[in-house]
Amino acid sequence: MRKKYEINAKWIAFVAVFSALGIVLYFARFKLPMLFPTFLEIHVSDFPALIAGFSMGPLAGVIVQVVKFALEFIDGTDTAGVGEFANLLNGIAFVLPASLLYQKNKTLKRAILSIVIGGIASVVVACLVNWLILIPFFKKAYGFNAVIGMCKALFPKINQDNFYGYYIFCSCLPFNLLRVVLVGVITFLVYKPTSKVLSLIYFGNQTQNEKENAVAKVEIDINENVGQSKIIISKSEKNTIEIAKEYAKTLIPNDVVLLNGDLGAGKTTFTKGIALGLGIQDSITSPTYAYMNDYQGKLYHFDCYRLTSGADAEGLGLTDYFYAGGICIIEWSENIKSVLPDNCKVVTITNLGKKKRRIEL
Repeated sequence: MRKKYEINAKWIAFVAVFSALGIVLYFARFKLPMLFPTFLEIHVSDFPALIAGFSMGPLAGVIVQVVKFALEFIDGTDTAGVGEFANLLNGIAFVLPASLLYQKNKTLKRAILSIVIGGIASVVVACLVNWLILIPFFKKAYGFNAVIGMCKALFPKINQDNFYGYYIFCSCLPFNLLRVVLVGVITFLVYKPTSKVLSLIYFGNQTQNEKENAVAKVEIDINENVGQSKIIISKSEKNTIEIAKEYAKTLIPNDVVLLNGDLGAGKTTFTKGIALGLGIQDSITSPTYAYMNDYQGKLYHFDCYRLTSGADAEGLGLTDYFYAGGICIIEWSENIKSVLPDNCKVVTITNLGKKKRRIEL
């Protein structure tokens, strides 16, 4: 089962570290005067909160943003806290939906989707905050003409009548799009290795003996399953598909099926039958070079022939799919047996010659 972070001393320490990193990145902000008004400064300080949210849950991500806001405010403010509060709203709008979405299904596709949706939410909130909070504050503090003057170099025709049209759509919107794209790309690139380090520190490393015990447990599970197995003789490819369709009815979300058999035994044919049993009409092909084929999120077909260890599977993000809500069919599972979930189901296909197959369920 996927290990879960719980609120304890280590969890608090991680939140503190991510918050400190966030404030450091906030102070490393910079201006793009040729593209945006000088009072808009680019920063990527939301990315530590996203990493925390993805790794430790939405609460951790939001707390990192709140602590970062407090540190910004304590260090000093030129806007009576209004600018910092706007950053807080923008940051939470990014982190909260992204981490909530990712927690439900920790896959590569869901990570990308989460970052995109969180980024869009943050951009929308940023535009609303500028329109309803920031600009009214600056108008009151410095005067509307002063605010307009800061935008004149970029928009010579800007005035009181068209200010919001120019500023929101030509400055605020593209500025925040650039911000969330930078944060999203950085998060995507560093999340996996960072997550592994966090997990190692938080949960501790398995000793070699523990790893061997884990492998032995998988093998015991397999042997127990074989001891309770059902043997069917298939007389044709069509027969194999029908057997697999019936077998699919016994599977539930997050089941992992270890599909054993020599080359040419009929493993892909059996997978086709499972797919049909799950209502999937897509063409089923061997994922030898892709490692894993995803069929509508219902079926994940692995080929681990070219992998040499469980670490390889984790590095490619393949283990995330064990808990993605679909059925996992794994060929050459022995190559990654150290990371297989408990209680895997086993199907062994033996070629009896011609079109006959011995199928052990």
